Amino acid sequence: MSALVDGFGRTVRYLRLSVTDRCDFRCVYCMAEEMTFLPRAQVLTLEEMATLCRAFIELGVEKIRLTGGE
Repeated sequence: MSALVDGFGRTVRYLRLSVTDRCDFRCVYCMAEEMTFLPRAQVLTLEEMATLCRAFIELGVEKIRLTGGE
């Protein structure tokens, strides 16, 4: 399988995956003033995230950072 390349020709080796859009800190980085959250049915399950991570690893991703819900 070929490597994952962005629009600038750079090989993508890093993935940041947000586990949820719900954050306890409420900082401006994550939250707009009028924030609405996704319905839970639209948030990936842990199994779906694992499948997604495996697919990115096959494309050459070497580092995965899980964020969200701090």
